[in-house]
Amino acid sequence: MRLPDEQREQFTELLGHIYASVRWSKMHTSKNAWDIWNHRVRAAATRPTLGAMVSRLCNQLGLQSIPQAAAALCEELRPYENELLALAYSEHIPTAMRAVMKAKAMYPRKPKKEKEEEQDNEL
Repeated sequence: MRLPDEQREQFTELLGHIYASVRWSKMHTSKNAWDIWNHRVRAAATRPTLGAMVSRLCNQLGLQSIPQAAAALCEELRPYENELLALAYSEHIPTAMRAVMKAKAMYPRKPKKEKEEEQDNEL
């Protein structure tokens, strides 16, 4: 069965929420964050269900939870989990990188100066 574009986009959004939740600055490695992300997506895609994939991916990336929107998408996509897992395994690089682009669109980074001002206001 061919995966509908809407579900493919929702899956990209689900992965985007997960990617954006990771504290990449806390990852102590010599590898590029995108290389780690791509590899972890493929490794997690070997799990039997979409929920198991999300759990494995989060555990590998040091996350203990996911945003509510991601949890809702996970449930909504269950009927397509076999196709999504196959997609994430066989096309992990384009799938994972689409999620990175989606994450950047959903969660734009604030300029450093704006972040510093926010922190000053919190004190």
